[in-house]
Amino acid sequence: MIFVSSCGSTKRSFYMMPQAVSMVKAVSFDELNLTTKDYEILDRVEASARIVSTITSTSYTVKDPEGSFELFFVKDQTTGDYNLMNFDGVVRAGWLLSRDKGNINLNSPEDIAQRMAYYRIINLVKEQGGDGIIEPVISTNVEQTEAHRNRVTVTYLTTVSGKVVRLKTSK
Repeated sequence: MIFVSSCGSTKRSFYMMPQAVSMVKAVSFDELNLTTKDYEILDRVEASARIVSTITSTSYTVKDPEGSFELFFVKDQTTGDYNLMNFDGVVRAGWLLSRDKGNINLNSPEDIAQRMAYYRIINLVKEQGGDGIIEPVISTNVEQTEAHRNRVTVTYLTTVSGKVVRLKTSK
């Protein structure tokens, strides 16, 4: 599988949550019908994102421990749904266009961690002058890092790795 990268624009989610977006379309080598003369493999890259979620009986927070954003959700006592009540910063997310429609689930720390890792690896591919990444390996580790009577903290760490590919062109 190869991802052809493109720059995205800023998108806004419900409650006008700022999101910096990078998108890639996944294309397999079979679809491109390439020979080894048509591309070169530059280097292996890896990007990670860590998200911390703290949950209580009435609310939870989702944040980047590096400080790029924090989301605060409050539980609706009538419906049991969690609603975004406040946010700070910008969520930087990447997407695989062939796999989803580019929507981020702000209620899911795991989804945010994965999309932040995609965003970071897309930028690494662009920095190396690559056109895509071959067959990325994506893994997420979830760990309960703190537990008190009324509060639980869970850390999500997603890592994406793969080989950068540059297509050879005649121009």
